[in-house]
Amino acid sequence: MSQLLQVVAALTRASQQHEVSVLATVVRTEGSTYRRLGARLVAFPDGSQVGGVSAGCIESDVLLRAERVRDTGAVELATYNTSSPEDLIWGSGTACGGMSQLLLEPLDSAQAAAKATWLRDVAELRRRNVLATVIRTSAGVPLEPGDQAVLPHAGARLIGFEALPARFRLNVEATARRRLEAQSSSAVSHAWADQELDLAYEVRSPRLHLCVCGVGPDAVPLVTIARLMGWRVTLIDHRPAMLSSPHWAEVGRILLRSPADAAGAIERADPDAAVVISHNYQRDLVHLGALLAAGIVYVGVLGPRRRTRQMLDELKASEADAAGLYAPVGLDIGAETPEEIALAIVAEVQAVSAGRPGAPLRERPGPIHHESLVLESAGSQ
Repeated sequence: MSQLLQVVAALTRASQQHEVSVLATVVRTEGSTYRRLGARLVAFPDGSQVGGVSAGCIESDVLLRAERVRDTGAVELATYNTSSPEDLIWGSGTACGGMSQLLLEPLDSAQAAAKATWLRDVAELRRRNVLATVIRTSAGVPLEPGDQAVLPHAGARLIGFEALPARFRLNVEATARRRLEAQSSSAVSHAWADQELDLAYEVRSPRLHLCVCGVGPDAVPLVTIARLMGWRVTLIDHRPAMLSSPHWAEVGRILLRSPADAAGAIERADPDAAVVISHNYQRDLVHLGALLAAGIVYVGVLGPRRRTRQMLDELKASEADAAGLYAPVGLDIGAETPEEIALAIVAEVQAVSAGRPGAPLRERPGPIHHESLVLESAGSQ
């Protein structure tokens, strides 16, 4: 389950138990930090937590602050700075060289339920989107810290912040669009005459949907790792007994009753990425043909190149048809066992989805992440 859905489940539980929970959200970062803008943690009255906002070095202090926030009922903005190599304030000595700013919101049962519903809807969006969260406002701005709006995709209109004057709201929408185009989360300080509004623009990748065509023993670690990544998973196979295995709890399953049903099964699954691993040439041929026809962005095929080349020849597939084909599937990490192969496959799907080459980070020029503090006025475009 993705962290955002874990947070949704935690807020739902707090609401059902009529507890006052505290939602801590990373709303600004500078320099090197383990968790980036948008990381979240839910703190419960008994001192337990769900989620995380660091590598574990500031969570204890966050939980202490959460107690105060719960008692006062007031939102708090907390700043943690680990820029000094000698910094031992948080008892960790991480010397990461960065700053994190967290927004802590006390939520009663009704507020927790409303926030859970909102975040669940955001988590299920199928396209890259931007979630805007209010960090701070000046007097006269009709929003409160913790209020949120979302730009569902590049061609959509902003949802939320209806209380803002139209021209200010259009400026926020334009900023969200620029953040989405740059694929860069940022804290933005807006200034309109004598009014100010600080927003955290969190660029969110959609929850990836992986389709696994062929259910055998090697599908088990693949599904396990994909689920740990928070991805949705759908299995397609022609064997009812294999699909009914207890390994597939909370996984979508489609029974393929005949080869002619393959195209319809892929359409029903509607995946972002697919892996063909049935180990049967004719079945793999059917799956591959249906996936290429559907235009899936990532199609991985297990097996040697010559086998896949033969299938492409039989399908009379052009280079354009096979643009999203990855065969043999997976990154080159020396994988031999089913678990290692699954890791190589998931890593490649993640790299392709993120538009990254899958190379060692030490070979990447520049920063690993792209986040910045941006200053804008109402007239900026």
